[in-house]
Amino acid sequence: MNRFVITLLLAIAPMFLQAQNFEKYEDMKEVDAMVMTSKMFKMLAKVDLSENDPEAREYMKLIENLDRIQIYKSSNSQVMSQMSADVKSYLQKASLEELMRVNNEGQNIKFYSAPGKNDNYVKELFMYLEGSENDKPMSVILSITGEIDLSQLSKLTSDLKVPGAEELKKANKKS
Repeated sequence: MNRFVITLLLAIAPMFLQAQNFEKYEDMKEVDAMVMTSKMFKMLAKVDLSENDPEAREYMKLIENLDRIQIYKSSNSQVMSQMSADVKSYLQKASLEELMRVNNEGQNIKFYSAPGKNDNYVKELFMYLEGSENDKPMSVILSITGEIDLSQLSKLTSDLKVPGAEELKKANKKS
C-alpha cells in the first residue's frame, strides 16, 4: 500500500510543481500578472446579455467552459531569462502539441495546445512570446485551460489585449 501511495505521489508531483512554476510570477514586482479562475467565468456567464445577440451568446458559452487564464508579462532581463527556462521545462513535461510559430516585427511567438474532446476544442492553449514592444524587450506567457472552443478563442485573446492575439486571429481565419 505504501509503495502505491509513493508511486502515485511521484507520478502526479510534476503536475503540481509545473503549475507552480508560472504562479511564482504573480508576486514579482517586475511582472504584470493576470489570473482569472473558473469562478470569475461563472460570474461573467451570469451577466444578463441580450438574447438576440448570437455573438454574445457564443462568447458566454466559451467563457463558461474555461477553468483558468494566466498571463504573465515582464521586461526585466532576469525574469525574462527565468520565464524562458520555465517555459522550456514546461514544454518538455507537458503533452502539448506545437500549433504554430510566428516571427514578426521583433516578436517570436509560439502557440501550443493540448487536445480536447474533438478537433474543434483544446484543453489548453499555451502561448509564449519573446521579443520587443516599442523597442522595449519583453516576454509573455499565456495559458488558457478548460474546454476551449477554437472558433471563439481569437475573440477572447483580442478582448484581453494579449500580445500575439492578432497572429492567433490570422491563423483562425486561415483554418
